[in-house]
Amino acid sequence: MEQVLPSSIDYTKILPVAAGNPRALRRSYFPINGQTFTANGNNIIRVEVSASQFWDPLHSFLRFNVTIPAPGNGQGLGLDYGCGHGFIRRLRLEQAGSIIMDCNRYDRLLSAILLPCQGGVESLQHRSLTEQARFANTGAAGATYDNPISNAVITGGALTALQNSDTEIADGGTFQVCIPLVGGLFSQSKLVPLQLLSSAPLTIEIELASPGDVGVTTAAANVALADYTISDVRYIASLVEVSADVDAQIRMVQEMSGGQIVISSTDYTHFNGQIPANSTGNQAVNIPARRKSMKSLLWVGASNSFAAAGAASQHQRYNLSYGGHLNLVDYFVKIGSMTHPATPVLCNFNAANRVNVRGEAVMELSKCFGTTGSVVGLGMLSAPNTYNTPGAVAGMSSSSLPARFSPFGLDLEAFQRTAIESGVNTADRSTPITLVLNVGAAIAEQISLDCYVSFDSLYFIDSSGIISVSQ
Repeated sequence: MEQVLPSSIDYTKILPVAAGNPRALRRSYFPINGQTFTANGNNIIRVEVSASQFWDPLHSFLRFNVTIPAPGNGQGLGLDYGCGHGFIRRLRLEQAGSIIMDCNRYDRLLSAILLPCQGGVESLQHRSLTEQARFANTGAAGATYDNPISNAVITGGALTALQNSDTEIADGGTFQVCIPLVGGLFSQSKLVPLQLLSSAPLTIEIELASPGDVGVTTAAANVALADYTISDVRYIASLVEVSADVDAQIRMVQEMSGGQIVISSTDYTHFNGQIPANSTGNQAVNIPARRKSMKSLLWVGASNSFAAAGAASQHQRYNLSYGGHLNLVDYFVKIGSMTHPATPVLCNFNAANRVNVRGEAVMELSKCFGTTGSVVGLGMLSAPNTYNTPGAVAGMSSSSLPARFSPFGLDLEAFQRTAIESGVNTADRSTPITLVLNVGAAIAEQISLDCYVSFDSLYFIDSSGIISVSQ
């Protein structure tokens, strides 16, 4: 066997020297269709992104201000766990009139699945500074929002993901949000050569969420949030400028690759489903996804049977991040004639000792985001806040209580994170997909399911500067 020096003392191996005298730039892009936006009025924000440099999406972010009304009745607001992401109901990326990325119910995906599963305590610390997430503070409005709480509450509160106080944002208050956008070109590590897009810029389109979804209002006021205003919107992009010879080399690579440059990423698409009230047994949920490579299927379910006022009203319950265990006995997905997994995932959440049988569902979910043996774990998911309630409105978290998460997932990749397009192909033969949930005990309220298919996307930039997508 050949003997080599360990990397720690091999001084011939260093990172390559960057070519083209690169220079990092920061540029702000503003909406092209207005300056202020409201959930019940002008609720679409469109921002065009164009440059003669490379765009670094992983170091770019969206910034905006939020102002809540001042009805004079002491009504404040507490943001749901998704905080800034909770204001985005739908996220699209377009070019030349073509949609190249479209994620509906983006707010639900981030609040109930991705942030709880992928963002740990350190993420919550960071988000407390950038988007008003609660971390080790009293949670009340004004100066007290920065006041630390007792050591015992800090330890428990940080680790169980306490929801914000319903007085977090004072009546008529304004606050700033800075968030990265997630999915598609926003979440991949390659620099996007905007200089190749000629006169066809990228357009970020954001549809604002309903006022009832973003958080809860002060219980004493007992009035729903009528609206909110978004202002001072800007997408702050990180750009990289290089010399002309590097640009020429990129164009040469494009020509040698058949006139196209390829960028791979992961996208999400959303589907709705329902479990009728008082249902038991196998409940079939149709997932009409037609994708060349489905990586995973994620879902979360909860009731929408809110009361008009009081403790069971939508404005008193954090519904965006909430999910219930649905009293599931087991679950599986049927793809064509094949069942995945061959043996259903056992839950027994309808049993008296349901708190002791959460492990199998958690292990299957962990495959969607990493490995079952990872020491990092699944973000903020823990025994006090996960798979604790069936899914009815009464189980939803309220002001200053721990969040209630119940995300489910099934991994569908053959070669996890080592190859692209190694997931299930349902596009070529229009293979039907059915999620089968075996409900062991009836829930008196209808359950709405938000299902997300995670899939591989290949973005092709052709010689005319147009982006096409293979999904």
